[in-house]
This record gives sequence, C-alpha cells and structure tokens, in this order.
Amino acid sequence: MKGTAGLGALSLAGCLGGGDGGDGGNEPIDLTVGSSSSGSSTYGNSQAIQRVVSENSDYLNFITQDAGGDPQSIRLYADGEINSYSAGNYIMNQALNETGPFAEDPVSEFPQLGFGHLSLNLYWMALEDSDIETTDDLPGRDVYCLPAGWGLRAMTEEMYGAAGLWEGLEENVVNVETGQAASALAEGRAEAFIVYTSNYTQLPSWAAEIDSRVDVRAIEMTEDYVKAAQDFGGAGYEEVDEIGGWEQDVQGGDFPKHTWTETYPYYFSPEIPAQAVYDLMEICHNNYESMQEANPTILDWSDPSNFTFALAHTDDIPIHPGAADWYEENDAWDDSWTRGDE
Repeated sequence: MKGTAGLGALSLAGCLGGGDGGDGGNEPIDLTVGSSSSGSSTYGNSQAIQRVVSENSDYLNFITQDAGGDPQSIRLYADGEINSYSAGNYIMNQALNETGPFAEDPVSEFPQLGFGHLSLNLYWMALEDSDIETTDDLPGRDVYCLPAGWGLRAMTEEMYGAAGLWEGLEENVVNVETGQAASALAEGRAEAFIVYTSNYTQLPSWAAEIDSRVDVRAIEMTEDYVKAAQDFGGAGYEEVDEIGGWEQDVQGGDFPKHTWTETYPYYFSPEIPAQAVYDLMEICHNNYESMQEANPTILDWSDPSNFTFALAHTDDIPIHPGAADWYEENDAWDDSWTRGDE
C-alpha cells in the first residue's frame, strides 16, 4: 500500500462514471454506511468521504452511520437496517467463521466487497527512560495493550496466544481506557504500550495526548514476536522504515520497525446499483486530496492499488459489480476474484 502520490488529482463537478451524473438523470441513492463509532478512524474517513461526495454528486448520498462497532455494523446489515458498512478483516473473519462475538449468534447475510480505505498499523513502544529495549524484555513488566473488549486487543491476544507469548504478558497488562493511557504512562503505571497509526501517518487522539505529555520510543520486535505476527492469519504483517505520525523522535534506534496490521474495506449491498459504487470510487479516485483536507488519514486514491489492499475475503465474498467495473477499467482487477451478481 502506498501512502503518497503519483498522479495529480482532478476535481470534478457533478456525478462521475456513467455520463448522466451531473444532469440530474439519476435517481437519488442513499448509501447508509455503518462506520464503527463516532471518533474512530473508520468514522472519520467516512465523514470525509461523505462531505466530498455531497459536493461532487447530485444523486449519491453517502451517509455515515455510527453503528457502535464493526460487529454491530455486520448485524445491522443482516437485519436490513443499513445497506453498506466498513468492517475490519479480523472481525469479518470471525463473522464468516462464526467465532468470537458471532459464535453464539451468527449472521448469514453479507454484502459484497467494495474497496479498502484504512490500515491500522500496530507496534510496540516504551517510555524513553525505561530499560525495555526489545519485546523480549516485556514479560513481567507493566504493559498497556489497548482496552479490554476492543477488537484490536482481541486480535493481539489471539495472535500472541497462538505463539505462546500472551501468557508472559497478561498478568501485568494495565487495563484502562485509551483516555487514561497517557496518564498511566506519565505516572509510571505502564512502561510499555501498543499503539497504532492510521494509514501510516495519523495518530489517534489518545496517542497524540501521549505524544504531547510523555517521552517515548519504539522498541525492537524480536524473532518470536515477529514470527507470531507473520504466522497469524487474522492480521497482516509489515516492516516499515520508520514510525510516522509523531511530533517527537520515537524511532528508538536503527532497527526494522515491525508492525502487525488490521485493514478495513467498505462493503455494499448487491441491491445498490453498479453505477453508484463505480461513481463513488471515481469520486474518491479524483478527489482524494479534498478528502485529506478533512481527514489526513484518507489514502492517495490516485493509485488504483490503494483501493485493493484490504480485499482479504474474496474467496468468501464477491466483488460488487460496480467495484469490479472500476477495477477492470483501471487495470486493477485480479482474475482470482469473483464478480458479484447484480
């Protein structure tokens, strides 16, 4: 996934794609998009898209719906309450396999895949004056691993649990909400912590508070921790040159910065016309810079590959025909994918 640019952006007035967009010829179409909870990275992205779609289409209404979380979005769709949503691939994997929150109450109705919009890149950090240098130093230390009950926390527990590493961490996990994380570090109640950036460049607000209050640095992930991330099918793995998004210097030394990732695509009901999804993607493609003004997390969608990085469940869920049309016309279609029925 590429973070910055190649092609320049072209702002378009009116609808895109089918030729009759700007003349009022299309019937209004509401995309009611489940987008986790207010304040989340998903919700922020959806709001930025909503604003620019309203300025560039006379028939598409992109409506950001606070669903309260990815599992709730999936259930609202299955109940017919929304026709689109964003959901992380870890949670979608649980829904498809009837595990986690779906073990006792599964769902059977799923929309079709559209395009990726968000990657959360998780990594380990420690207090600047701590003697914690690598992840091998973490067992027995007070560590913050995101709030209990979060999908990202569950994903991390499962990842390290499968590798036999969580047992050494869990007894000293500091369980506080994100709003208390900066205080826990500033007061020494936690020495190390898991944090993430959105699409490599933006800190969540709680991490920005840490940045303003506490001196911290990245620590090196050792072989066992790297292998745990590489082997875990429920998350992605990536090595980056440096940690982005911080005002202070947090690089911690000249070592590879290993991250495990959660990625988020948008999904759309097959009842939504192909032209509507195509036009939405064309608006994102040509107006991403306007979206970034509202939310810097928005990707550089001038590169078609930045639409495809999160399409992780194509063996189970087909590609919406409108998205398929866009991928084919932009040389981004993968022949292993299945085109959904209209």
